[in-house]
Amino acid sequence: MNRILLTGVLLAVSSAAAVKVGILLPLSGPSSVSGQAAQNGYNLALDEINRAGGVLGKPLELAISDDGSAPAKAVPEFVKLVTVDKVDFMAGGVSSGVTVALSGPAKQYNTFMAWIGAAATPVEDAFAGYPYFFHYHPWSYYNFEAILGYFKYLKTYKKAKNIAIAYEDGPFGSAGIDATVDAFKKAGFTVVMTEKFKTGSGNFGPLVSKAKAANPDILYWVGYDTDALPLATEVRQQNLKLGLMYGTPPSWPVGFEKNALSDNVAGLSLWLPTSPTKESRTFVAAYKKKYGTVTEEYFAPLAYVNLKSLAAAINAAGSTDKDKVAAELAKTNMPTPFGPLTFTPSLKTKYQGFKAGNWLHFQFQSGARVPVFPIKFAQKPMVYGK
Repeated sequence: MNRILLTGVLLAVSSAAAVKVGILLPLSGPSSVSGQAAQNGYNLALDEINRAGGVLGKPLELAISDDGSAPAKAVPEFVKLVTVDKVDFMAGGVSSGVTVALSGPAKQYNTFMAWIGAAATPVEDAFAGYPYFFHYHPWSYYNFEAILGYFKYLKTYKKAKNIAIAYEDGPFGSAGIDATVDAFKKAGFTVVMTEKFKTGSGNFGPLVSKAKAANPDILYWVGYDTDALPLATEVRQQNLKLGLMYGTPPSWPVGFEKNALSDNVAGLSLWLPTSPTKESRTFVAAYKKKYGTVTEEYFAPLAYVNLKSLAAAINAAGSTDKDKVAAELAKTNMPTPFGPLTFTPSLKTKYQGFKAGNWLHFQFQSGARVPVFPIKFAQKPMVYGK
């Protein structure tokens, strides 16, 4: 078990009455890049919260556990955090499959969950109407709304017409795939291929061969960071001619941008460190001061915002009473690196944070992630291969 108990850097007093937040993250497994970025964001927020006086007069504590990106590991870790470590609140969460598996224990123990990831609609179904579930990450249909807007632009200005879809066979990739196909068709695209794959397998030869025969303008793939390099490798080896290769992994492989195979691959991000907003500049400076580097993974600032907003709500509530904290967190109107954070209902959950308008589309160009759409945020023209 990979668990870390943290209390910040400047305050060290008895934890007898300290507020404790359990953090469940994929520090190993297919989503580990996202999980490790989120862990850094949480630790940075923890430092700032405790330097500012902590929560309810005590240093805030975090109990961080690795869910291994696997439901079989995540469920016992979650139960232990809630029943043995007796955390007051749970936060974190990246994998949709893991989070669906946690819905039963969460409801059984009436757990307060401030969740940063898990965007697939089965998660929304599992927590529909649950009064203590705050979801920060846009749901997959918000993500797709942003993607469809970009592809419509490509259809109008680049004559993109044919789309091949490759999707991983878990909840992240598979949930809503029929609706995705229908939406593309309704928007005037021709879907020339839909093919599922097993994430992490690295076996993309048959899939790319099928795509090559279908001659798409856009290859749209939904998977994890472990799939990016083998897929890009196979596309290059088979000389698949595309207008655009567009992926939606929660995070990209470490160092992918330095590999020539990443050239002109496009994707979606809630945030990039080049964002000129005051809150983003402040986060980037603090992150660089603590870690000596700058991250491009949006789960780092998302986790940072998650913990800062939760701590503020607890302080405003004056207690750890779940109903009081929920009422305060629901009132959040907080400037963040992503823009203002507020909570409004989604289709099925009561408290949804960020939505479609927060997404940026980028392209790997010259070893960096360059915003290319919406056009008003573009730093360079997009490269379209057809």
